[in-house]
This record gives sequence, structure tokens and C-alpha cells, in this order.
Amino acid sequence: MKDKISVTGRGVKPGGMTPRQMSGSSSGKSRTSQPDLRRLRRIERSRDATIGLVAHRLRWVPSETTGVSTCEDEARSRRRETRLAMTLKSVMTPVAAVLWATIVCAAPITRVVVDPERHPLVGVSVVTSVPGIGTQTDTSGQFELETNPDIKWVTFSSVGYRARQFSVTTIPDTVVLEPIAARGEDVIITADRAKAGVSPLAYENFSRDKIERDYKIGEFPTLLESTPNLYAHTDAGGGLGYSYMSIRGFDDKRVSTYINGVPLNDPEDQATYFVDLPDFAATITDIQIQRGVGNSLYGDASFGGSVNIVTQALSRERRTLLSTGYGNYPVNGKWAGNLSKQTISYSSGLVDGRWEYAGRFSRQSSGGYRYNSWYDGWSYYLSAARLDPKMSTELHVYGGPMRMHLAYLGATLDDIKADRRANQLTYSNETDNFNQPHYQLHNIWNVNDRATLSNTLYYIRGKGYYEQLKSKTSYADYNIDTMYVDDSVPGVKYASGDIVRQQWVYKNQIGWNPRLDVEHKRGTHSLGGSFYYFDSDHWGQAVWGEHLTGGLDPRNRYYEYFGKKYVGSVYAQEIYKWSPKVSMQTTAQIRYQRYRFNQTRMGAFKGYNYDLDWLFFSPRVGINWAVTDKAGLFANIAVSSRTPTDADIYDAGDPGAFPSLEVLDSTTSAGGTIYKFGDPTAKSERVYDFELGGTYKEKQWQGNLNLYWMEFRNEIIPYGGVNENTGIPFTVNADRSVHAGIELSTAVNPAPHVSVSANGAINYLRIKKYTASLPLIDGTWNEIGRIDEDMSGKTLAGFPIQLGNILVDCNHTRWRAVYRLRLVGKQFMELRNLDSLAIKGYAVSSISGEYRIPKFLNLGLLTLSVRVENLFNRKFVTSGYGWNDFYQASPSGPIGYDNGAEYFVNAERSFYAELKLEMF
Repeated sequence: MKDKISVTGRGVKPGGMTPRQMSGSSSGKSRTSQPDLRRLRRIERSRDATIGLVAHRLRWVPSETTGVSTCEDEARSRRRETRLAMTLKSVMTPVAAVLWATIVCAAPITRVVVDPERHPLVGVSVVTSVPGIGTQTDTSGQFELETNPDIKWVTFSSVGYRARQFSVTTIPDTVVLEPIAARGEDVIITADRAKAGVSPLAYENFSRDKIERDYKIGEFPTLLESTPNLYAHTDAGGGLGYSYMSIRGFDDKRVSTYINGVPLNDPEDQATYFVDLPDFAATITDIQIQRGVGNSLYGDASFGGSVNIVTQALSRERRTLLSTGYGNYPVNGKWAGNLSKQTISYSSGLVDGRWEYAGRFSRQSSGGYRYNSWYDGWSYYLSAARLDPKMSTELHVYGGPMRMHLAYLGATLDDIKADRRANQLTYSNETDNFNQPHYQLHNIWNVNDRATLSNTLYYIRGKGYYEQLKSKTSYADYNIDTMYVDDSVPGVKYASGDIVRQQWVYKNQIGWNPRLDVEHKRGTHSLGGSFYYFDSDHWGQAVWGEHLTGGLDPRNRYYEYFGKKYVGSVYAQEIYKWSPKVSMQTTAQIRYQRYRFNQTRMGAFKGYNYDLDWLFFSPRVGINWAVTDKAGLFANIAVSSRTPTDADIYDAGDPGAFPSLEVLDSTTSAGGTIYKFGDPTAKSERVYDFELGGTYKEKQWQGNLNLYWMEFRNEIIPYGGVNENTGIPFTVNADRSVHAGIELSTAVNPAPHVSVSANGAINYLRIKKYTASLPLIDGTWNEIGRIDEDMSGKTLAGFPIQLGNILVDCNHTRWRAVYRLRLVGKQFMELRNLDSLAIKGYAVSSISGEYRIPKFLNLGLLTLSVRVENLFNRKFVTSGYGWNDFYQASPSGPIGYDNGAEYFVNAERSFYAELKLEMF
């Protein structure tokens, strides 16, 4: 026998392939590339040779003693050899497959990483699921990655770009990384953002760089005051306390604010309470402010605009930050009220190409500029995010308990002249105590190359109370029986006295925001919704009373009521590109809201109950036209509606109030009167918004112009004064009104490292049809009647007629200096538009500077910053409220006018300094 043996089991020939290996595809052609096929054949030949050699050496050999073998022995030997060969082959075939896979997989993965414009990206981090195996791209955007059978996925990440992850078998030849921010704007790109050349509306982007430039300490609305046609102020006069934001003459009840798409406006009074989120601006990635009727995709109605805040986790770089700051309000050469803040924060960056973690804890406090306007709060923010090949998931938890002294009542001009820091609320513990944690879970699933499904689940829980001193108040209003009241004279009980009360609230809101985006050749289809359930428990308790005996419950309840809301909206949107230069956006939204109110019959409170619902349809359509590469025009028409607030319908904390509802029926019994209510007499607002705008952009200069006309039906307007218990203005429906104006913004880079931006607005805010029913007051300040007065043609109160900002920013490698000038026009305080009560226009400046030391003690970047507010120490008032009455001193005397106003002042010149260390 020859040494070379032919093995014939199962049709395998030396150097050949099994039939299964040969049928690599239905076409009969192998899917294996030519070099890999040659490797495979070498493995097969080696395997067959090994099998033959083993069989040869183990076969039966004739006896050396005889030297002869019979035919029968030879046949037996061949059968034995064949069985052995087949056994060895069954063992060696898997081994060969593993060897082949190892050889093929051992070939390094070579790819290129580029941006959407196909420019190579240098230094992109390439991380795998196996620790220690990774690389980065070279100057041509290419990388070579060693392989390992344990690698399941590969992540590509780079600063300024959205990280992407692929399973190891689906990495494309060219990996495209989308920029996180719009070019030149440093603003996170998300599905619900307005985009240049696509969204036909007026908006302003406030990037992370601008936030770090302008924010050190203070309430969120004051951070945005440099944006077009937005006005902000605080009632305490300084940086901390209740803050208010208005756009185009609409207060924050009609400006929708969202954090990662989750509504922040309170479902009951529709206001935003940033005071309950201390130091939240330090967490924000970026902000977009839309003016006019907000994008319906957000779910809730907005008139003045929408403020969309992003705290995206997966866009953060790795860093640890420590900071401390201090400031003060000097008054007449003395320190009046301090400001301080301490912060520690951490961001992990992308860990192992998949996870990212971040956290922040801070404490801030202020003595306040006005008397009794101190503030004390601490905050936390925690986030965790995970990146998968087709999905990203983020969890955010944030909030912080706060406590502050109330200062929501203004002061008269005479009081301000006597002492600018006057505060009517002088009780030492007249405080707001509140804690409202937020929980958000966001998931984005890239179903395929065209479809993206987004889901957000959220839960908001709030609990807290106001504590207030009410002087000379009736004990009957506080459910206090006379048996617990001392005698004024023997046998005569006190009917009134000083009371310290607490007004408590416990609230829960849980919601879901789904959205599906499907791209097509001409644009994008979007379908989604916004759904939430809200419930609240309110109760009041008297915790101390003058002339009371010890027998009264120390937490005596005098009212309680419960509210539930069911809110849902669905929307459809189409972005359609008619041509490369013309696109259209259409949106249709249906929104349903149900409100159930139940009040316990208790003391002076009658126990009203009602069940209301509303259904609104809100369409919008807009067109964008790219006239040239530098110039563009847009136009849109939108319709939106909004329900009255709960307090507009019924002030449930006032025992003398009656619901603003139609009375369908009533039943009187010994226990009182039970009413059957119909629709609200406080009507829903409806606006028709018409916008026309244009943009122009050169390399070093850009400008934006916007014209708007907003036609209102039943606008809810303040008609005189505020509720002394809550600070909320009294309101009424005006039959017809108009908000219109012109907005202009521009920015230029006159020199390297220098930018100058400016914006301005002129507003036309008019009541077109409204007759006010004003009180007639007698000589003892009691209402004795009502007199009608036509207010048509009057300017709406409480918003500047003109607004403007100028900002000069010099930003060098080691230092930065910023000058800000804010121009505010005249504001009327009441409906009669009296100049004697109006706030005069003013200009106020601030300046800030910072110096950076990049490698301080080899720890990181040390930054020292200082900001001076009200640089020239101007004394003015920022906002207020007024009222109009008729006055008759005696029944037969003449009837005259009675008008008044109270104001909130600004702080005098103040400063704040901060020391910040960033360790990477």
C-alpha cells in the first residue's frame, strides 16, 4: 500500500468541499470571498490528509511471521479503515469550521467614520463590548480594530456628535455620526425642535455655552431675559424667589414650559414654579424658546410661546465639577442680603461604549433684597442612560425641597419712596414650604432606517404648604366653634382675632408621551399624543389663634377639597418638501380635558361639587421658502384654545366665593343648598395666530424679522388687583383683543473672539371689545354697587410696549467679558391706562467677566468669574398690578374715580463671584 490514501466517505475528495459547503447560495455560487475560499480549501486538504494518515497508521497490518494476508483479511482491514476515517472526519469537521471562523474573524475590521457631509472625523473613540479592545480613527477618519469572537457590539463616540452603536456584524463600511448640535448654535437636535428652514415659526435657541455664560445663580426666567420679546422679573427684587416670565404680553400661564417634553406648567393654575426647582439651570443642556402658538406636538395649548428645556444625558462629556459662589446687595453702603451657592456635579461620559451616569447636588440661599424675602433651597439631579444599537434609554430624577419667605404683594409708590425694600408680608414665618420631585423615563427606538418610535413616561409628586398670619379674621371662617373662644367680656365670646394658618396641597401627576416619526422621500410623517392623570388634595388648618383655649385641635381643619384631571391629546404632523427650496408643515391636534371637583362641606365652606369637560381642535399650517442660499421666508397660521384655570372657575380657599358656573338646579335643606352646575361662565380662550417672518445670513452677520398678529376671543385678562391670599391676579374674559407686533434680532462678529447681538420688539396690545363692571366703593371702603365702563381701545396692562437687548461678548482663550444692556419700555398697570400709575421705561446694564487657568495644580480647569448687576445703580420698578374703582363718600355725594397700583422694585447694584474647578 502507498502512504497516500484516498478517503471516500460521504463524497469527500482530497482538497474538495462537502456538498453543504458547496451550496453557499441558491445561485450555486459560494458567498465566501475568494481569499477566504482559498483558506477554506487549505483547511479541507489539511483535514483530509490528517484523517488519511491516522487511518493508515492504525489499519490492520499482516503478521510479520507469515508475511501473507488473505483476501478476507484485506477486506476486513478496508472496512475497518473506512469506519475509522468516517469517525475521525465527524470529529475534525467542527474543528475545521472553528479554525476557518478564527482565520476569517481574525482579519481586522477596517472602516471609515465621517460626518453627514462626508468629512472624515478624527479621534473618534471606537469601543467594543470586550474590555480592552478598542481604538480610534486616524487623520483620514479610518480605524483598524482587532477582532474577537466575544465582541457583540461596537460604539462610536466623539465630542459634539451623537454616539452610535452597531452589532459587530452590521457595521457599515462608512459610519456616519450626526452632530449633536445644529451647526454654529450648540443646540441639541431633537424631533420636537423647531429647525431652520423647516419649521415656519419664530424661535430662539439658547445653547449650553450661553447658559454657562449667563447663569451663575438666580431663577430660570431671568436667565432668558435677553431673548426677543420676553420679559422676566422676581417679586423679591433679587435673583431668588418667585419669578415670572411673559412673552408677547402673555404671562407664564399661557407660555407652555417643557422639560424633555414633559409639561412643567401646574395643571391647576397653569403657572410655572421654577422656584420649586432650585439651581435647575445648572443641569440644562440647552433651551429653545418658540414665540406664538406653540408647536402642537408638545400636547398642551400655548399662546405666548413654548419653552422647551433639554437635559439630555447621552450628550454629556466626562467631568467632575466643584463650585462655590457668594454675592450681596449693598444698600447705602451696608450689606443688605447675601447670595450663596455650592455645587458638586459629576458626569461619567460614555462608559464602555454603552452607559452614562450623571449627578448634581447644590445648595443655594439668599437673604433677599426686600425685607423678609429670604430663600433657602437645595437641589439634586440624577441621570442614567444606556445606548444600544437601535435604542437609547434615559432616566432622570430631579427636584429639591425649598423654603422661602413670601413677597408676592407689591408696595405703593409712597411706601417705596420711604423705603424701597418694603414688604407688606411682615409675619416672620410667612413662608412657602414645598418639595416636588420629578421622575422621567425616555426611550427612543430606531425601528428601521425610516421609522423612530419615542416614548416618555413621567411622574411628578408635590407636597407642601403656605403658612400665613391673618389679622382680625372671623373665627367662623376657620371652622372654630365659639366653645373654644375666650370671653371678651363675661358671657361674650370673641368673634374674631389673629389666626396663623397653613394651606396644604398634595398632588400627583403621571403621564405618557408616545410619538412615531416616519421619514419619506419628501419629508416626515409624525403621529403621537400626550396623556396624563392628575389628582390633588387641598386642605387648610389653623395652627394658632388669638383668644383660643387649649381644647381646640392644634391642626384644626377648616376646609378641604379634591380635584382630578384627565387630559389627553393626539396629533398628526406632516413636513413635506415641495421642492429643494419650498417646504410645508401641517399639524392637527385634538385635545380633551376632564375636571372633577369635590369639596367637603365644612364650617363656612358650602361643599360644592362639579364635573366639567372640554374638547378642542387646533390646526396649523406653515410654509418655508429658501429664497436664496442666504435668505429665507416663512408664514404660518395657527389656532389654539385654553381652558380657564381652576381659580378662574372657583377660588376654593375663599369661604365667600361662588363657582363661576351656570346653575342648572338647586335643592335647599337643613344642611344647606345643593347646586347642580352646568358649563363655566368663565369662558375658554381662543386665538387665531398669523405669522410672517424672514431670515438673512452672511458669514459674519445674520438677521431675523418677524411680524405677528394674534386675534383673540374671550382672552382672560387681569382687571384689577390680586388675591391677597395667593398673589394671583383677579381676571375676567374680554370679548375681543389683539396681540400684534414686530420683532427683530441680529448678530454680528466684527472681530475674532468678539460677537455683538441685539434684538428689539414693538408690541401692539389692545382690548378691542370689553365693558368692565367696576365696584362702587363708599366712604368705609365697602362695595355698594357696580358701574359699567367701556374699556375698548385700551392697552392691556402688565407688559412693556417696547423691549430691547444689546449684548457684547468677548471670548478669548483665557478670559471672557460680557456687557449686557436691557431696554424696557412703558408698562400700564391698570385698564384705564393712567400715566400717573404707569411704569416708566428704563435701561439697565450688567457686566460679567471670567478668567480661566487650564491646568490648575494639575487638577483641571479653574475658572474665576464675577458678575455685577445694575452696573450704574439705577433705581426703578420692574412690574406691578393696579385697579380701577368708582368712589362715593356719601349716598348723596358725587361719584368719582378711585385708582391705585402696587409695584415690585429692582435691586440696586449687586455682585456675585464664583470659583469653579472642572476636573476631566
